Amino acid sequence: MALRIELDGYKPGIAKFLAQKWSGSSNIDMLIQRNQDGYYLSGLNQWSPEKNWHAVENMSVYNGQLTGQIGEWLVDSLLSQESQIRFLIQIRDKQNENYVDGGVVSIADSVLASTALNLQTALPNDEQTIAQPDPVSDSIIEEQTPLIEESSLDPESGTLAEPIEPELEIIPVEPVKSKSRLGLIVAIIIGCIVLIGLGIAAWYFLFPKNQSQPTPAVQISGQCSLNNASADDLTFIQQCLQTKPETDAIIQIITEAKKTEKCNIAQRLYANQAQTNSKIAMLYAKEYDEKYYEANNCFKADKETAIYWYETSLTNDANNTFVKDRLTELQK
Repeated sequence: MALRIELDGYKPGIAKFLAQKWSGSSNIDMLIQRNQDGYYLSGLNQWSPEKNWHAVENMSVYNGQLTGQIGEWLVDSLLSQESQIRFLIQIRDKQNENYVDGGVVSIADSVLASTALNLQTALPNDEQTIAQPDPVSDSIIEEQTPLIEESSLDPESGTLAEPIEPELEIIPVEPVKSKSRLGLIVAIIIGCIVLIGLGIAAWYFLFPKNQSQPTPAVQISGQCSLNNASADDLTFIQQCLQTKPETDAIIQIITEAKKTEKCNIAQRLYANQAQTNSKIAMLYAKEYDEKYYEANNCFKADKETAIYWYETSLTNDANNTFVKDRLTELQK
């Protein structure tokens, strides 16, 4: 289930953190990833391809809401990036490391970098005052030209001049001679015969071929079978991925995991493979896209998360018109 993660302004370099729908404890680690290249935050304004979990202290949990304050190590690192970049934050419960959840972070305009504090103190008082606007001068009223032109009047009688109606010359119309419909009837009959022949030919050549080419079944190794999934979902996923399953096999495993409500496996497989596989990233985005969302216990529709994974898919397949269209629609 995707978390709703928000950063709200508090002080320059410090933001109020909120993660809704969190089911773990307040003792957590964070993993921050940007969608531009899939890199992870390793330190202040430092990004690398390796995962780096950050311990976060002084957090609290109440009624499914994880709250606290985040310092400049995260605030400055996010705000220093380009505005179109989106960030995915994954949260891991230290008391139960098998429980990991995450979501796309929404950053409010009130969140300020730590450098804003230096700018505020550097400005003299007279520069911080807001200049009053000059009074607006009275507008000049222009004379309006009359909308209706005066009609021409006879100066002596004051009556309207009657227009001269031109005489219309009536041209007699010759009646159209009736034509024989025999040619039309023959053409219709021939057309029907041709259409029937084409239909029979299409049925003969196409239908048997479609039946003789069934969709091949996806082969899934025993290590990737959900029947062999132990209590440790992470171990199962690692052993499965060691067999290097094909994309269609991974998609089928995710689909079966959703049906059997093994949501942790479905979510982890999606998140792991979507970084480099444009097709899986697109399907992951559709899990959160309201247009394609189907009610289930593993995923909930979330616009920001859908945008994040659509953009991730586009980085690996820049010519995908479907993904481009969905991004355009969601970003309106």
